[in-house]
Amino acid sequence: MNSIPVSVIVAIYNAEKTLPRLLDSLRAQTMQDFEVLMIDDGSTDKSGQICDRYAALDKRFKAFHKPNEGIGTTRQFGIEHAIGDYTIHADADDWVEPDYIELLYQEAIASGVDIVICDYFDEQKDRTVYKKQKPNSLDCDGLINDMLLRLQNGPCNKLIKRSSYIQRNITYQKGLDGGEDQLFNLQLIKEGATVSYLPKALYHYDTAVNPMSASHACSLKNVQHEEKFVSGLRNLLPDGFDIGIDNKNLKAVYMAIMSRAYTKKQFLEHFSFLSRVKWKDYNSVAFSFSHRIIIWTSLNISYKLAVFLSWIKKVIRRIRS
Repeated sequence: MNSIPVSVIVAIYNAEKTLPRLLDSLRAQTMQDFEVLMIDDGSTDKSGQICDRYAALDKRFKAFHKPNEGIGTTRQFGIEHAIGDYTIHADADDWVEPDYIELLYQEAIASGVDIVICDYFDEQKDRTVYKKQKPNSLDCDGLINDMLLRLQNGPCNKLIKRSSYIQRNITYQKGLDGGEDQLFNLQLIKEGATVSYLPKALYHYDTAVNPMSASHACSLKNVQHEEKFVSGLRNLLPDGFDIGIDNKNLKAVYMAIMSRAYTKKQFLEHFSFLSRVKWKDYNSVAFSFSHRIIIWTSLNISYKLAVFLSWIKKVIRRIRS
């Protein structure tokens, strides 16, 4: 089968309201030679029909329909059906700049690296925030630390050479719906994938529709997914990355508090060891000052007080909305 320069993989689940915006932005690309794999992950709305319509409209767009299996399995399905020399993912509730594919591909060819990272726009409810993604270092350990503590770990601002993960036999972990992108990226870096940085925002991450905050997805199931993800990090990474891994575990702490997933005794059994994390090391997972206060209080003062503070936060959010 002949390859093409780039495959764009779109994992889709019940996204009928936003999916056309993304697909239209892909059809408007300045570069023409690419494919879009639209993977309908068992949607119950009209997303599947939208995929079929775009596939009929544009031969570069290919529709796939499968039972609901979650985001990681769906991304892997796309990878296994891609024929591009490079792959990138785009989420159904976001959109991209017209030169998204062209500029990333040009940088990949010019630099000869395995992964090209670009900046992105954080589209919030009332403003757009430019998110710079320049790594502090391009060596292996430096990149791992940056991905643990500083950088967005989603796949949508990262063009990846397909042979780089095929040759290393790196796949998305089945059954993991939380942190699956980060484990995939970190494994690539750990096994020697090279990286280049493109200092331009080309992707629009709609956090008003798809909030990054863990508070919007708090349940026992999601807490357990987050703990499974952290366990995967510990198995993947050697000693020396404890701060970054503990920092990721703080997200599970916050989700557990907001969802009341555990009793006080269970909470302390799961998370009391994280009281060793210093305030200055509360980095990427505590997205706001109030998050940090709630997490720190639960681990260092009182679990019940942290639960009370989380209740106040919910009341305030409800009033504001």
